[in-house]
Amino acid sequence: MTEKPNENLECESAPENDEAKSQEGAISDSEHENVSETEELKKALEEKEKEAAEYKERWMKALADYDNLKKRFQKEIEEIHLYAGEQLIKDILPVLDNFERALNSIKDTESSTYDGVKLIYNQMKNVLNKYGVREIEAEGKPFDPHFHEAMMKVESDEYETDTVVEVFQKGYTYHSKVIRPCLVKVAKK
Repeated sequence: MTEKPNENLECESAPENDEAKSQEGAISDSEHENVSETEELKKALEEKEKEAAEYKERWMKALADYDNLKKRFQKEIEEIHLYAGEQLIKDILPVLDNFERALNSIKDTESSTYDGVKLIYNQMKNVLNKYGVREIEAEGKPFDPHFHEAMMKVESDEYETDTVVEVFQKGYTYHSKVIRPCLVKVAKK
């Protein structure tokens, strides 16, 4: 009798061992599933982080493009304001030239006519100067194609080669821009 209860115990414990083994197998399967699921989540997270980084990079580029565009528009607006009167000044310069011709044609420099024309001429030059119009100095200066337009070349012992000998028409700048180059005669050897 004593032996039988032991046998029963062994039999009873055998299914428990199988159950424990199956639970261990189930645990390792669920752990395996958890590991696999964790890896999938890590991959998905990495993909989303890459995607987020891509979007951020695109956004930063778009923001930089917007800032550059904004700066360019601001610069263009400033230039428009700065040079808004350019055409008006170009139209006034021939009038200034005519006042200068009138002054040069009056023989009596002590007359009231000469004084009146000179007064108007000086007023006009002062107004233009106030708004950034400057006369380009040319006579006796080295020829510069940015400021001068050569109408003819003449031989000269008095001036060095490529020096402005005579000005046919005065040139002007408006702020930093040449709005009318000087028409000049240039020396050659």
